[in-house]
Amino acid sequence: MAEHEKDKQKESKQGRIRTIYSNIGRIGHSPYEFMLDFGQFQPEGKKAFMDVRIIVSPQHAKAILKALNENIAGFEEKYGRIGGKPDDAEEGVDTDWRPRRRRD
Repeated sequence: MAEHEKDKQKESKQGRIRTIYSNIGRIGHSPYEFMLDFGQFQPEGKKAFMDVRIIVSPQHAKAILKALNENIAGFEEKYGRIGGKPDDAEEGVDTDWRPRRRRD
C-alpha cells in the first residue's frame, strides 16, 4: 500500500474521534460495568453539565487505571509533580448524579 494511502486511512480513523473538553467527572459502577461521566463545571451558574458517558467492563476499567497511572508517572517525570489536593471539589457545585445535557 502506498504511503499516501496509509496517511489517508490514518486521517479517516482519527476523524471519527469526537473531542470534548472536561473539567469534571463522575464514576459509578454496577457488578458488571463502570460508568464514567465527563462534562464541564460552569462556575457562574454553579452547575455541572455532563456531556458524555462511557461505559466499560470492570476489566477495561482496570486497564484504563493502569494506563493512566503509567502516563501520569511519565508526565510527572518529564514536567514535574502535578499539584492539587485530593479533595479539590468546588464548594457549592451541583454533584447530583443525574446527567444533565447542555442546552446550547
